[in-house]
Amino acid sequence: MRFTARLLHKSWSRTIAITAIMLCMTACLPNAPAMIKIGLVAPFSGRYREIGYQAVHGARLALSEFNAAGGAHGRPVSLLALDDASDADTAIEQANRMLTDSAVVAVIGHWLDGTTRAAVPIYARAGLPILATSAAPRAPENGGRTFFRLYPTTEVLATAMEDTATQYGLRAMCLCDVVTGAELLAIGHSDNLSPAVVGGPLWSLREFARLAGDNADGSYFVTPGPHPPAVTEASVFLANHRAAFPDEPVGWTSLHAYEATRVLLTALSTNSEPTATYVAEALTQTDFYGVSRHVSFDEGGEWATPQLSASMWRGGRRVRP
Repeated sequence: MRFTARLLHKSWSRTIAITAIMLCMTACLPNAPAMIKIGLVAPFSGRYREIGYQAVHGARLALSEFNAAGGAHGRPVSLLALDDASDADTAIEQANRMLTDSAVVAVIGHWLDGTTRAAVPIYARAGLPILATSAAPRAPENGGRTFFRLYPTTEVLATAMEDTATQYGLRAMCLCDVVTGAELLAIGHSDNLSPAVVGGPLWSLREFARLAGDNADGSYFVTPGPHPPAVTEASVFLANHRAAFPDEPVGWTSLHAYEATRVLLTALSTNSEPTATYVAEALTQTDFYGVSRHVSFDEGGEWATPQLSASMWRGGRRVRP
């Protein structure tokens, strides 16, 4: 019994000593840097899933480059990407889900007017800044404080389409979805009319070309950024994207999300303890130069100098006119 008791006493003493040493070592180690997140909500399923996958790879490339350069004051930044499936009700659910993660300091999304319109009030009430990537809705009353649109408004898009129609002698315009656009082209061809029509950004998608078939040839579209393979200014971005994601297609949405992410990363780097409030304030001071375009926001949070690009479908490819 004495031997057993002494053995147990020594065992407990050793355990206590080891525990004390481990606690001391843990206390002496530097704290791991806290994670910062930015959110991205886009369609990753459904008809417009091409938008989501292009956007998420563009955002991931920007984050990879940023973190490799040291992150935000030595702290890494990660991405929380959610699928709204091009559906307004789902967009509301995902916006509320985004709010449950306290590490998220800003959001990019939702690329379609209906889903962005549904989600923006949720972010506004929570004071979470959003870089809206669609023409609608109009900025809330507190626009410049939490709402920032890195996308042309409907009016700016319409003007750009009119200018494109005039420049290339086009007979019709349609700021519409891919199904309506494909139907419009089909009607024109069945009536033996010229396919000289200009559409909005959704006409740039492969889904549009698939639905329109041969009718897509000769149709024009305008986008909030250039199609990377078609412009030399995007050559570095294109090479880096292909190196990082060799099997993923590249479109203007890829570049758009890449630069939207860089705008956010620049904003959150202005303070060593970035919060949604600090990021929103920093976004009001944005003065960012990216691939062939400048980003700053007016008092209402609108993109002050949106630059749009015109492209066309030819032989199943998106090319400059």
